[in-house]
Formats: sequence, C-alpha cells, structure tokens
Amino acid sequence: MNVLVVVLDSLRHDKVGCYGPSVVQTPHLDALSAQGVLLERCYAEFPNTIPSRTALVAGTYTFTNRPWKELEDRDLHIAELFQAAGYRTAAFSDTPFNSGARMDRGFQEFRHFPMGKCLPPIDDQPLLPYDDAFFPPGFPEKEILYYPKTKTNRAYCLRKYGKYLPEMMIDEVEAWLRAHRQEPFFLWLDNFNPHEPWDAPEPWRSMYEPRFGYDGRYLPMPMGPEMDWVMPGDLEHIHALANACATETDHYMGRLFSVLDELDLAEDTLLVVLSDHGVPLGEHGTIRKFNYPLYEELAHTVQIWRWPGHLPAGQRVPGLTSNVDFLPTVLAAAGIGPPHELDGTNLLPLMRGQVDRVREHLFLGAFNYNAGVITDDGWKFIDHRGSKPNELYHLPTDPGEQTDLARREPERAEALFRVLYDFHEPWRWKRSRHHRS
Repeated sequence: MNVLVVVLDSLRHDKVGCYGPSVVQTPHLDALSAQGVLLERCYAEFPNTIPSRTALVAGTYTFTNRPWKELEDRDLHIAELFQAAGYRTAAFSDTPFNSGARMDRGFQEFRHFPMGKCLPPIDDQPLLPYDDAFFPPGFPEKEILYYPKTKTNRAYCLRKYGKYLPEMMIDEVEAWLRAHRQEPFFLWLDNFNPHEPWDAPEPWRSMYEPRFGYDGRYLPMPMGPEMDWVMPGDLEHIHALANACATETDHYMGRLFSVLDELDLAEDTLLVVLSDHGVPLGEHGTIRKFNYPLYEELAHTVQIWRWPGHLPAGQRVPGLTSNVDFLPTVLAAAGIGPPHELDGTNLLPLMRGQVDRVREHLFLGAFNYNAGVITDDGWKFIDHRGSKPNELYHLPTDPGEQTDLARREPERAEALFRVLYDFHEPWRWKRSRHHRS
C-alpha cells in the first residue's frame, strides 16, 4: 500500500462540481469522487493554514489550545509514523507547509519551491509593476505586495523553465514516483492553488467573466471586512477569478491522476485530496479570512478518498467529519497503531457504510476569536466570545447562513452553547497543566 495526500489551499467545497450544482468546472475532481468516497460535511477544526495542517499531521485540536504556530515537540507527525513503519517519505510544497512551521519532520525528502505565490521574488529580482490591479484604500502594503511577488515569480518560472509552477511541481512529483515506485511510499503534495492572488493565466483567466466581458477594476487580491469600496459587478468579478483558479487547480490534479495511471500506481495507492479550508468572498461582509469567521464558505472543506478495492466507489458520506479524523483514518488504513489516543476518529467504518455517523456534535473555532458546534441534524451555533452577538443557523434549510435564529430559538442556542462550553472547558485545564510542566 502507498499513500498520496494532496492538500489544496483555500479550495471551497462549493467551487467543486461533485459537491453540488456549480458553474465551476472541475471534471477531474468530479471523476475522482465517482471512483471513491466524498465526505459531504467535512470541516476544518481551525480554518486557517497552519492550524489546519497541524490537525491533519498530528490528529489534534488546535482551536482549543493554541494560535497559529509551528508544530510543538509533543505533537505527532504523520510522516514520522510512516517512516518508522518502513515507508519512503517525501513532501513537495509551495505553501507555508515548510520547515519554518516544522512540518518537514519525518520526511526523508522535503522539497519546498521558493518561487510560489506570495513569496519574495527568487534571486532578488525587482518586482514587476502591479498598477493593473485595484487595491481598496487603506490596504496594508504587505498584502498589496503579495500580488506583484506572485507576478514576478510566475514570470521567472516561465522564463527559466518554460512552465508555470503548478506544472513544475507535478513534473517533480512524477520524477520522484518513477524513482521510488518499487517501494511503499508516503507522499505529501501541498499545493498553494487556488489560494489568492486569484490571477490564473489563460485559458482559465476569462472563463467565468460575463460573456460580454468585464470592464471594471481588476481585483486579484481584495480584502474585507471594510466593503464600502465594492462597486456593482466587483463581487461577481472576484468570484469569477476564484472560479478560474479552482478550474486551473483541477487541471493540474488531472495531470497528477494521469501520472498515477501511467505508472500503474493507482490501484495500490490510497489517494486523499482535501482542502485546508475555504475562503470568504463577500457572503457575510468580508473577503478572505479576516477574524476567522466560521461560516460555511471558510470552515466547510473538500475531502475525497480513493482506495480501490478497500473503499466503495461513488460513495457520498453525509455524516459530520473533521480534519482531526484524517490522521487516525490513514493510520488505520495502513495498519499503523498510534502511540497514544488521538482527538479524531477512524472514518473507515463510516466510509464503508458500516455506521451512519461517528459523532453527534462537531466542534470548530479559532483560538481566542470564536468557537462553534454543528449538530448531526444540521444546527450550527457560533459563539463570538463577546465580539458580537452569537448566531444560530439551520443549515439544511439555510445553507448560506442568511437567517440567524438565535433570538427565535433561544433555548436551542443556550443548549448548544452549553454543549460547546462542556467540550471546550477541559482544554483550558489541559493547557494550564502543560504550561506548568
């Protein structure tokens, strides 16, 4: 058995066709879901870059006990466990999944691509002009510079290698697989697409703009929560850019899936494609992850599993699942026992249809910002920790979370607040004991 994990950064579940009706074209991910298991209600316990990856590699909650930070010494790492079990381990990344976050632990080979999105230009090249884009008044300079850095690195890749970075990464992965196909491997591909800046090249760039064209401002990297700069057509344009990046990402996933087929590895490989979180695009008055809102557009993630002969094809799982379930499930598939009890749950019985659910309540949040709980029957409560009134939604009838029912159903809101409190409170004592030790 081999294991290949693909993390796609900021891919919203509603930007993938197999998750429901969508204008976004993702034929390769759709085909993958038809060959495996799609988790319909999978959430990031802390929907941000490093916290989400910590939950994945360590199988631990982070929103209860830490902010964005590197892996701690006491955390498990999935690559260390697979290396100890005799697997060849490697990672390829153009994201913050790098040695700076201590995510390189356990990988015998770790390749970080320094010419990725948002990174300083390689070889100290001067930034390309970026006056083609509009940035709202008061936009932080650090955020503004992510766009020209991305432009400059992309031009460098085309000039030096004749291809874009996502294609370079797939080529590197293919070369590694050819070299190590005869030994069991654990391979992690961490891809920054479709993360902002939303500036996919053609033919994707204009795919989702109105047929008559868009003559407004180019907005590859806007940011809320201040939205008074938004003009008619801006949000539709931003969605079109994000859709283009999603379809570009799907294209390169198709390349990767073809490599597995060409090397006769598909049948012997557990393949998991997932997103670390989504991204707000104006639905609740904010663009991007400002203050970590727990709405569906950010917290609801993509997760698709394919394991021929071991998991059913075309299975859709409606039960609540979390990214903390990823580690115990992969370990169970490989027959590797964890050194201690994990926070998540083995999902194999759920994906095989042997059980209907693995939890009644799913917990999520952002350290010192907010916390939330979702029930198996679709109620979602968000505790904003006093920054604004708490909220209650019924997702089956209000998937866009537009009707807050907290005042209309105060008893239900209070009951879910108590469930959330009872879950979260023990972590406070765990933290205090850890700090004292």
